Amino acid sequence: DYQFLDRAAYNDVPQYQFNIRGSSKMIGDAGMTIVLDNVVYEGDPRNINPNDIESVTILKDAVAASIWGTSAGDGVMVLTSKKGKYNAPFSLSFNSNITVVDKPDIYALPFMKSSDFIEYESFLFDKGYFDRKLKDKTSYPTMSPVVELLDAVRQHKITQAEADQQIAKFKEYDIRDDYRRYVYRNQFNQQYALNISGGNRDLAYSLSLGHDNNKGHLEMSTVKRTTLRSSLKARPVKDLEITADMAYTNVRSSDNSINSRISYGTLDAGSGGGAWPYLRLVDDQGNPRQIELATYKKIYRDTAGNGRLLDWSYNPLAEVHQNSNTSNPVDLSINLALKYTLFSKLNLQVMYAHQSVHNNIQDWMGIGSYAMRNIINLYTRWNDHEIIKRPVPVGDRLYDINDKTWSNMGRFQADYSLVDKSERHKIDVMAGAEIRQRTYSRSSYVMYGFNKDNLSHIPVDFVSLNPILNRKVGGNAIEDLIQPEYRIDRYLSYYGNVNYAYKNRYMLSGSVRQDASNLFGVKSNNKWQPLWSAGMAWLIHEEPFYEVNWLSSLKLRATYGFAGKSNTSSSGFPILYYSGSDYTTGLPYATLSSPSNPALRWEKINTVNVALDFAVLKNRINGSFEWYRRRSTDLLTSVPIDPTKGYESILTNGGELDGKGIELTLNSTNLKVGEFSWGSTLLLSRNRTKVAKYYYKYPYPINYAQNAGTASSVMMEGHDVGAVFAFRSAGLEHETGNPIGYEGNVQSTDYNNIVNGSMDNIRDVGPGVPVFYGSLGNEFNYGNFSLKVNLQARWGHYFFRKSFSDVKAAENRSGHADYGRRWQKPGDELFTVVPSVSYPLNSYRGDFFNRSEVLVEKGDNLRLQDIHLSYRIASNRYFKSLSVYAFAKNLNVILWRANKLGIDPEYRDAIPYPLSISLGVNIGI
Repeated sequence: DYQFLDRAAYNDVPQYQFNIRGSSKMIGDAGMTIVLDNVVYEGDPRNINPNDIESVTILKDAVAASIWGTSAGDGVMVLTSKKGKYNAPFSLSFNSNITVVDKPDIYALPFMKSSDFIEYESFLFDKGYFDRKLKDKTSYPTMSPVVELLDAVRQHKITQAEADQQIAKFKEYDIRDDYRRYVYRNQFNQQYALNISGGNRDLAYSLSLGHDNNKGHLEMSTVKRTTLRSSLKARPVKDLEITADMAYTNVRSSDNSINSRISYGTLDAGSGGGAWPYLRLVDDQGNPRQIELATYKKIYRDTAGNGRLLDWSYNPLAEVHQNSNTSNPVDLSINLALKYTLFSKLNLQVMYAHQSVHNNIQDWMGIGSYAMRNIINLYTRWNDHEIIKRPVPVGDRLYDINDKTWSNMGRFQADYSLVDKSERHKIDVMAGAEIRQRTYSRSSYVMYGFNKDNLSHIPVDFVSLNPILNRKVGGNAIEDLIQPEYRIDRYLSYYGNVNYAYKNRYMLSGSVRQDASNLFGVKSNNKWQPLWSAGMAWLIHEEPFYEVNWLSSLKLRATYGFAGKSNTSSSGFPILYYSGSDYTTGLPYATLSSPSNPALRWEKINTVNVALDFAVLKNRINGSFEWYRRRSTDLLTSVPIDPTKGYESILTNGGELDGKGIELTLNSTNLKVGEFSWGSTLLLSRNRTKVAKYYYKYPYPINYAQNAGTASSVMMEGHDVGAVFAFRSAGLEHETGNPIGYEGNVQSTDYNNIVNGSMDNIRDVGPGVPVFYGSLGNEFNYGNFSLKVNLQARWGHYFFRKSFSDVKAAENRSGHADYGRRWQKPGDELFTVVPSVSYPLNSYRGDFFNRSEVLVEKGDNLRLQDIHLSYRIASNRYFKSLSVYAFAKNLNVILWRANKLGIDPEYRDAIPYPLSISLGVNIGI
């Protein structure tokens, strides 16, 4: 089960955040809580070495998750690390693998061919689209090479034949060829993990060491992670057990693409758009070359300051070594516990957990980078004879950020177990209290004129206003980039849990929990969150009357209860944001970014779950079927208020979501003949979450259609979370090729009225998040060989595909390949939905077409996702186990899809995650 976030990696690839049973949040980050070794984990999950994990458990129903109270609102993933065991012999295991990831397939993006884009540029030039910018002698905006050639012909500086000759060469170029050859490389990952464990009667220990060394797709893009984890359990005296766990992670990452903007689709040096598709990053000899993507025209850059300014050229490939962004998170966790058995039925436990995460981020821009030279030149003041002043000194810039998080937790818990003499009654009782505090701080500073060799820098005036480009009026202060933060979150909890079993056939369970936090309003009853849950189970197959031999196991269970969430997106107290100095007056100022809200309270999730567990044919087939309903109330959302109070809306409790679903799990042993066996695991789920209550209503239909089906989609009461709202379409006009929409029930081409008119102009096509999820894992074993094949399916959802937009093509300097399928003459409307090219450009026309129902496709698909092959070598006197394995991931082999256009619904018009192949060895001694 996943949910769309923003498309970020690989330029517009969908990112997923795992959640359990649908969305339960309107504002703020959604995602399950991670519990590691009985403690809520506050760090980055990527700091956890998967080789250290023994088991993973997902808590779904209310009773199972209740122990974690307000941390369980979005679900809980419980991780248990590998630990030593008492009376266990010494054991050593070593796992190593290498992974090669293919270069990103940037050709998967359906962009216009260079020849088509040049044709469109020529059309715009003939219409006069570029005339104003070509005559602009104030800002000297950069123009494309083709436009410059066309203008040179118009001014009789060159002949048409000379221009055609150069343009013909441009039509043969594809900037992606240079990216593929000179920018991207295969990603190469190495992973090593060593684990030692053992124990005797009174001592158990484990120690693990891991190291990852990953080289990314871009040069100088690396991630190195070192992990160390130890666990010690000791019984120094009778009835007393001491546990001490420690985990340390050190990650060093470097990414030079942030400032250099070298990733595909991000190339821009301030010129107001992306790269033209026919640009070359290298010359004919393969040497890095300067390109015209700088903020200002070359003729201005070469003459401004009478040649005394710094070199203002832009060479993207040379930028790689002139920028860097490094981070070094260090994560340290210490867990200490004392467990004392007061008598055989009562255990008392005291636990303390500490976690600290310190991340140092250094953003460096060298003087050789275009961005640094550009900042220096912008603030430079000159006259006809000399440079008067450089407010930004010549040199590098270092922006240093320090993020620190401290988390401390103390817990006292008592466990009591009782079984009567008849062994008919069994009761387990747990009660405890927990106090937790999380402190976060951020400090930063910036140094201009920085010298890496001797660590010196030149002080800068961040207060005074400086004219830009030597202008006589106006000015800006140099950005200091300092954004300090400090936050303390405190939680106090009391909890209890009771489990009762009769004849090991009937089970009852219940829990209560009371949570408090400093995050909420001044009313004391809002600070506390009472939670409770109840459950039952019936082992039907244990009944004397049960005689269904082929159904060897049958269990009915049901739970009902409440979980909670603390949403940190708002505060019950007024928040004042100090914004530094005003650009005009230079005086400090502040903004009241959020008014007080004494009624702010916890978010609540009510879950009811009914399930049937079964086993057939002596457990040859086993599984479970579950039905649930998950209703989230008091969700933080934007609520309109009287605008005379200074705000149109405030963040407060009031939203509601209603989710329903079913889940089916089947495990089967399909075939077992001699050394050959075949087993399968089938997972099927259905989830649909509706917006039950949402107060804020946006005024225009474009507000709902613009980001429909994405993580940024706007909610509407009574509709799915992430619903796909689309403008109703009546096709294309016969004579003009203009797209036709509706104003109410009347066909119209008044695009302003369509996108900003009545809500009747759009319709809800369906959910944008898959309603159904399925996976089928097959494992084949023969002798010492094992093959695992994983199929995945998602269906029941819709998505917008991209298409050509004349406005976006003109502004962004690239367009969709649908340009070749556009309407060009009467009758084409019978074969295409892509409208004609129009001029003057009409943004409302583009907004309507690109969010019209003709571009909505079904997202149903079935794909082969990954394959795992291993070979186990028989043990001998040198090792207990030895296996070698190969793993292919992100195969992206689509076995079936609902859309007929060949679009991958998982990536749509974006770069898919590249194929990765891993080879590894696992040794046990």
